[in-house]
Amino acid sequence: MNELELLAREAARKYGLDPRLICALCEVESSWNPWAVRHETEYKWLYGLSVGDTGHYACASGQSGQKLNDILLKIKSSVLTELATQRTSWGLLQIMGAVARERGFKGWLTELCDPAVNLEWGCKHLRWMVDHNNAYGLPDYRITPEDLAAAWNGGTRVVVDGKYKNQSYVDRVKAALVNYERS
Repeated sequence: MNELELLAREAARKYGLDPRLICALCEVESSWNPWAVRHETEYKWLYGLSVGDTGHYACASGQSGQKLNDILLKIKSSVLTELATQRTSWGLLQIMGAVARERGFKGWLTELCDPAVNLEWGCKHLRWMVDHNNAYGLPDYRITPEDLAAAWNGGTRVVVDGKYKNQSYVDRVKAALVNYERS
């Protein structure tokens, strides 16, 4: 067992999750590459921001126009950076920046490439999904790894005609599960 797998198992246990599932998600999402990043331009669930936040700024009276414009350009640049990084999935679990913000992450979103940080916030979010987004009304022990994989990839578990909406993703996670022993 390598160091990343040990970290993944530890984070899973901390949040009462199946360590094999977290390992399988890391394998499918990033091939265990902590530096994996993917910008998803169509991702629309931003936290604390909206696309309108990148609009035009007016010059307040009494201020030096150039000085104020310089300040506003820096603010606009920061907002644009935040928008872009919230729409990016990061690290081992490919946690979306907006999801990390929603769960309370205050640091630079690039810190999500640190394996310990990524696993902490990814497992925290998956635990939140079990506790608060349990639309199936099942006790924890009845929620399958397949249910959680579907929810991780799609935000919720959606079944259509007896199959998950994202069945091919669920099948990949299920196949990866066999690579990891119970602990």
